[in-house]
Amino acid sequence: MLSALLRRRGRLLALVALIVIALAVVSALVFGSGADVVVYNGRSQYGDEKAFTDFEDRTGKKVELRGGTAPELFERLRSEGDDTPADLLVTTDLANLWRAEEAGLLEPVRTATLERQVPEQLRDEQGAWWGLSVRIRTPMRSTERVPEDAVGSYEDLGDERFRGRLCLRTSNNEYNQSFVADQLSKKGPRATERMLRAWMANEPQILGSDVDVLEAIAAGRCDVGLTNHYYLGRILKDDPDFPVAPAWPNQDDEGAHANLSGVGLVKGAEHRADAIALMEHLTGPEAQREIVANSEFAANPTVPPAAHLESWQDVKLDPIDVEQAGRRLPDAVALMQRVGWR
Repeated sequence: MLSALLRRRGRLLALVALIVIALAVVSALVFGSGADVVVYNGRSQYGDEKAFTDFEDRTGKKVELRGGTAPELFERLRSEGDDTPADLLVTTDLANLWRAEEAGLLEPVRTATLERQVPEQLRDEQGAWWGLSVRIRTPMRSTERVPEDAVGSYEDLGDERFRGRLCLRTSNNEYNQSFVADQLSKKGPRATERMLRAWMANEPQILGSDVDVLEAIAAGRCDVGLTNHYYLGRILKDDPDFPVAPAWPNQDDEGAHANLSGVGLVKGAEHRADAIALMEHLTGPEAQREIVANSEFAANPTVPPAAHLESWQDVKLDPIDVEQAGRRLPDAVALMQRVGWR
């Protein structure tokens, strides 16, 4: 009888062991990425970009992209601390990348390849972040209802002629927040608040995306708006007659607000060597051509603009003041709420 009990107990233990092993396998499949590089990717709205899949094809390495907005990814990194699975942080604006650097979440990295591929003005002095693409946030106008010279500055969006005819994206958008933070750092709180209050006095339609703004202008629901340049670039590539054009601001003085999509190495990255290799790939000519195909401007100076945007390459730019704009992000959000920008 004792031997029978022992045999049953042995079979039970074996069954338990099999269950534990099965659960471990399932857990590994579900939760364990097995990735060679984990990227917290603010460019996730573009899906698995070819620039990333080309790296996988070329190297045989697996890249896992975990998406979110730049503020969301910053908070995720900060809350995870040393336990983060992330190797790289990619954002669509530099102010939030700077915040990650300031919070000690990024590790400086320098290689001869990165320094060759990214000019000094598009990278951090210490190597904490490296530019991937240049993005211009500019007023847009209807080519059918708004004369070419009607909008020459960001302040002109507050002209009373555009009362009820202005479209803006929501205030929780990181592009708008970084733009306002940069304006605060360069023009000061009073001038920036005066500009935003004039915009709000025009009773703007608040829409969910830059594409929504452009489509509203084309459809006649608005006359002017504010978007990143590449959203219009993509549309014009397929429809050259789309009745919207950029109204490049401040071309006689500081220039149009320019931000960067950028990448930084996460402090303590588990897959450091592969992550740096991916950084070098993303700033190299092959990947930069894929980014340019998205109607952005390349960070790598050897890669020209897409053919349909050649006429835009000489626009005078006012690069974001990364450090000061980063510091002013909370002030920008508070100001936008105070003036009633939803």
